[in-house]
Amino acid sequence: MAPAPAADLASSAAADGTPTLLAESDVGVGTDAAASTYNLYVSTTGSDTNSGSQAAPFRTISRAAKAAKPSTTIHVAAGTYSGNVATSVHGTATARIRYVSDTKWGAKIIGSGSEAMWTNNGNYTDIAGFDITGSGRLGILNYASYTSISGNHVHNLAVSGGCAGNGGAGINNANYAASDGDIIGNVVHDIGVPGKCNGVQGIYSSNPRGHIFNNVVYRVSAWGIQLWHAANNVMIANNTVFQNGANGMGGGIVIGTGDAPGGVVMTNTKVINNIVYKNPAAGIKEYCYSGFNCIGANNVVANNLVNGNGSAISMKVGSATGTITADPLFVNYQANGTGNYRLTSGSPAVNKGSASSAPLYDIDNVARPKGAALDIGAYESF
Repeated sequence: MAPAPAADLASSAAADGTPTLLAESDVGVGTDAAASTYNLYVSTTGSDTNSGSQAAPFRTISRAAKAAKPSTTIHVAAGTYSGNVATSVHGTATARIRYVSDTKWGAKIIGSGSEAMWTNNGNYTDIAGFDITGSGRLGILNYASYTSISGNHVHNLAVSGGCAGNGGAGINNANYAASDGDIIGNVVHDIGVPGKCNGVQGIYSSNPRGHIFNNVVYRVSAWGIQLWHAANNVMIANNTVFQNGANGMGGGIVIGTGDAPGGVVMTNTKVINNIVYKNPAAGIKEYCYSGFNCIGANNVVANNLVNGNGSAISMKVGSATGTITADPLFVNYQANGTGNYRLTSGSPAVNKGSASSAPLYDIDNVARPKGAALDIGAYESF
């Protein structure tokens, strides 16, 4: 296994396993050319026969990816990019490769076919600030280690291949032999049709470690967030998850292990400070196949607000603590995602989060806490 990366603002994890602190440039609302030794540029007015300089940009991200080397930032200008993206060159712990939409959600990837809209095989890679949609079953499919997928808008995947056994997801850490995949500050929604496919999730992670922080996930076919396969020692914190699945299918957050590689018992995994609201089936659930004991010791489910779901919290080992069952009192809750999911001053989620293993910034890069303690959910409101 590769060594843990050194701490820097774009790393997926620091050497001690703590998550990245996302700077403004890391979520696609600006860029910092000094962060990398090399810079390549992509524009809808470019050409893949160009040099990739700022004056002569490439036309496609995939072409820029082939020209990248460690310590390269690929700057993608606003515009619509039709076609699937493939990235595979590896960065290093101290010289990452960064794919950045220079305007947050301004670079719009519209993929085709029934598989992944963006497939990444490059270790020490960041994908930040893109708008990703299309006809397939996967938005961002990551097979690599020490990656950061942050600040993206992944939405309206049609799952055109139907409800197949391979399932799908908005963002998927798919390789159970990989590790340390961070998924931070993304908005993921309308992944398939709620209640149609049990294997289609919002965020799905299959490997050890990594941080699933500050995401907003809604209107997904089955689970908003799921851990499975070799997931272990994962931190799921300060997400806002609502209206996922349907009666009898899916729900908010489910953690467990199973299938290949087999024999993994989940330990040291935390589910904290999440708002899990109005998912028609389950709220938060530990799950194993019948007859298997896949949940071990030292897991923590704490300080979550769980309200309006078909069921609340289902634990196989231990008990949830600090659970709040009241309405979160969003500024403007709308089930279709058009609302404002920050908290009102009277919300029971204000100042009720745990600081242990939680993110130091919220989805808007606001430092936590503002008040006496962290707020629960993706937004630090008070």
